[in-house]
Amino acid sequence: MFEKRIKRGSESWNFIYMVLGVLLAIEIFVLSILSWNFLSKIVVFLIIFTISLWLCLFNAWFQNKLIGLKIKIEEAWKKI
Repeated sequence: MFEKRIKRGSESWNFIYMVLGVLLAIEIFVLSILSWNFLSKIVVFLIIFTISLWLCLFNAWFQNKLIGLKIKIEEAWKKI
């Protein structure tokens, strides 16, 4: 059988890593302003971190959506 694999360039991976960093920063900020105890924040962060990491680095569908967003952003910048 044939397996379909998408090869992404370094520019695409840099965008995916940037999105992951922004997502984690937002998640950390939201968790820091909540009035939960420290252990609850750690557990929730580990769950959210795992989900974010899986979405950005291992989920092809989500990566394709991110690359589509990147292309739309680039096209919008070219119009300006």
